[in-house]
Amino acid sequence: YIPNAFSPNGDGINDCFKIKQQGRLKYFELTIFNRMGNRVFFTNDVNDCWDGTYNGQLQNSGNFVYYLKITNECRENVTSGNLLLIR
Repeated sequence: YIPNAFSPNGDGINDCFKIKQQGRLKYFELTIFNRMGNRVFFTNDVNDCWDGTYNGQLQNSGNFVYYLKITNECRENVTSGNLLLIR
């Protein structure tokens, strides 16, 4: 499951953008870019999530682009999409 929006406002609900994956993965890569094309988040850990910051600074509300690459026992899947950060 890939959410299309999150609201990192400290209320404990949707404070972090995370891919919800079931099953075993051989490889996981999540990259998030701002509208200027700067990479604001990267992880290889499926349990990690983005809190809406970049270099310790809160990012403004707006659209971001994610790039997701996963490999499981059967195949590799690469996908990308839009993500809305709501403050």
